[in-house]
Amino acid sequence: LDDWDRGVGAPRNLVLVSVASLLDPSLAPEGCHVIHAYVPATEPFEDWEQFDEGGRYQSAEYREAKDAAVDVLWRAIERYIPDVRSRVKVALPATPLTHRRFNRRDQGTYGAYLPASSGEQLMGHSTPLDNFYMCGDSTFPGIGMPAVAASGMITAHSILGVREHWRNLDKLR
Repeated sequence: LDDWDRGVGAPRNLVLVSVASLLDPSLAPEGCHVIHAYVPATEPFEDWEQFDEGGRYQSAEYREAKDAAVDVLWRAIERYIPDVRSRVKVALPATPLTHRRFNRRDQGTYGAYLPASSGEQLMGHSTPLDNFYMCGDSTFPGIGMPAVAASGMITAHSILGVREHWRNLDKLR
């Protein structure tokens, strides 16, 4: 959180960062890590929509806007890894337009946007259809790699039970 006074819902004020390769080293080459940083559905889509017309997502203005947005993410990571930019081997920055275009996400968001003050909750994992379950960033517990992984585990536990799930995970090793 950059500024407590602006609150967690302010655009580019809260950055979530995860390093999944700390838990699963197979996600990155030896000696490297995967860092995922994003703002949690607080990036106004209107700021990006202007670049969607007539191929403007390839314009210099779009590149400048994207660089400014990505710089917010870098600065958040640099609080804990000061020299990260000099050490990075592959960077795959994306904007809400990228997510809409390649992931088919409504307004380029990750998962559902539910303000904490709304009282709404993310949907669960079961459905009205027999033996049909859902998991991912639009189900509980929500967006981000750790949450999506937890969503998958919750769904697997709903189907198999914890002990059978553990046995299957042991088979993957």
